[in-house]
Amino acid sequence: MNHDNRQSLNCTQRIQRIGISLWVYLILQVAAGFLTSLPLIFGWPVSSTTVFMAAAVLCGLPALALGLVLTGTRITGLSTPGHRTLPTLLRAVPMTFFWSIGFSLLWSLLGTSSQELPPVFSMADKIGMFFIIGVIGPVIEELFFRGFAYNCLKRYSPVFAAVISSLAFSFLHMNFTQGIPVFFMALVFCWAYEQTGSLWVPILLHVINNSMALLVGWFPLLIILLLVLAVLGLVVTILMVPAIREAWHQLMEKRALFRCVWKAPLFWLVGVAFVGFSLYMVVAR
Repeated sequence: MNHDNRQSLNCTQRIQRIGISLWVYLILQVAAGFLTSLPLIFGWPVSSTTVFMAAAVLCGLPALALGLVLTGTRITGLSTPGHRTLPTLLRAVPMTFFWSIGFSLLWSLLGTSSQELPPVFSMADKIGMFFIIGVIGPVIEELFFRGFAYNCLKRYSPVFAAVISSLAFSFLHMNFTQGIPVFFMALVFCWAYEQTGSLWVPILLHVINNSMALLVGWFPLLIILLLVLAVLGLVVTILMVPAIREAWHQLMEKRALFRCVWKAPLFWLVGVAFVGFSLYMVVAR
């Protein structure tokens, strides 16, 4: 398929190809997850888990490459630090933690919790996990979901592209406790990307979120800082209600685009798998 033909793809075809790439991402993650369990099965040193976690994170790269080839999408915003970057970060960082901490508190009240991280015992394990989950993972996921999926659909409507790419990001987590909050966090990432024009901004937001999630597990007192940020995020979100309302109106004006999602079963079937697996996890607790 040459580049000209890929540029002429319609909305349904693009969403279908995002779905194909997402299935590849998920299948590779399942395979890597099996490898991650091998240390426990065979009694290998726990430190080897870090190696297999790296495989689980890196499996996003072939899925990304496939998506770019199938759609002819170009990743933009990697060559610039962006404009209005600092004001955007000052709003986006608190909003990110508002959704993250807010849902964490909600899940605690409901007697459930997010997915737990594998145990680490040595400083080398912690450094390795921090680098993989806190840095490499966010970079690859932002390249896929904002750099590829968002840009693939942005021509039709930035708000629609944000919703669909955020749904895809949510589906990847395959459980409600992570998938629901990351959907809203992904919307913040898309907003920051659109505001600044730099992909490095959502990458930085994602790195901050994942890194703090790891650090608070090792240094519990950091939860005070996260709670303060979450409260600030609530205030910022309230102040942005007019902009959120405007985005909603824009989305409703383009609601006919959601028919494209229905016509792209390889995408929405990932959502069916997400709901099914999440319900199974709830029942199995």
